[in-house]
Amino acid sequence: MEKGFREFLRIWWRQPFDFAWTARHLRARGMLRIHQVFIGVFSLLYGLTALLTVVWASRDGGAVTGQPLVMVVAISSAVLGVIWIVGPFPSERQSVAFAVYADLAVLTVIACYQDAFVAMPGLALLAANGIYIVVAHGPRALALHLAFTVAAFGWLYGLALAQDTAEPAVVTVRVLVLLPTVVGVPVIVQSYLLALRMGAVDALYDPLTRLLNRRGLDEEITGLVPAGGAQIGVLAVDIDKFKAINDAHGHDTGDRVLVSVANAARDAVTSLRVRSVIARTGGEEFVLVVDAGPRTVLQVAGQLHEAVARCDGATVPTISVGVATAWTAGDELPRAVRALLERADAAMYRAKSAGGNRTVSADDGVSAAEGSGVPG
Repeated sequence: MEKGFREFLRIWWRQPFDFAWTARHLRARGMLRIHQVFIGVFSLLYGLTALLTVVWASRDGGAVTGQPLVMVVAISSAVLGVIWIVGPFPSERQSVAFAVYADLAVLTVIACYQDAFVAMPGLALLAANGIYIVVAHGPRALALHLAFTVAAFGWLYGLALAQDTAEPAVVTVRVLVLLPTVVGVPVIVQSYLLALRMGAVDALYDPLTRLLNRRGLDEEITGLVPAGGAQIGVLAVDIDKFKAINDAHGHDTGDRVLVSVANAARDAVTSLRVRSVIARTGGEEFVLVVDAGPRTVLQVAGQLHEAVARCDGATVPTISVGVATAWTAGDELPRAVRALLERADAAMYRAKSAGGNRTVSADDGVSAAEGSGVPG
């Protein structure tokens, strides 16, 4: 049991977290806007809470000090809430700033209460902040938030005991009721989200090559092109005579060939420093979507042929490549990629019909020289 718990903590801490991936994941499922509205409403509620604190103070003769500061928190929280609801989704840096602001705003209002014991339930708002950090920024950011939360509880607990406005036992019970909830709820949510995220990521990737699968390709391409549009290219890649490789050398060799071609695809786009999304879409079929024009796309194909030719193993494969390019706007990207993939597939089959180990462009139908990405 202990070993399993340690393993869970290790995975929890090391889990990579990609803010942009989370935004794309929510957008692809139509949940990004709902996410923004929820956060905006919570921010508006924070502002309302701060405003009611000032109203309460004016009625009982000064239970809250620093009322102008509390009003600043109320107004700024309301403004941020409106921005969340009607504005665009924030950048990662803006989101971090919002999370820091939320923690400090809660503690600022609480610190303005004259009676620490009365103010203590306000720390429950830190649980909502923690859940936001879990969703938007992952386990390491959550660890920092929890350290801040525990320190805030310690400070307010000590202040409440020093003020002696309530029995120490009552103060202690209130802390013991609040602290596990405020700390535990974000941790539990993080644990469930970790399991769901790992499952979601696994569902988007091919387990053998660790490239995206077809579903993953559909999700990842949404972030490839800016809203203003760009030239993109699609390369449809098929390993020549792959069934013969499996029959002659066995499926283990076939798997190694697939991994080698996947690595060659990575090397090809890396060597030319082009932004890309790479996927294994079938048994021996791969797709590369690159943020580039026709000339660079053909260069990628040439680099891919060369990288495949350098593969080590019992057999060195060859590939047939079909390419297609077009200008597209960011909001039209999924539809444009599907159309380009159909054209690139048709070009790839022409390459195979011509003997394989070559690239054919769908744009002009001209066959490339064998093993080259430049028409000849």
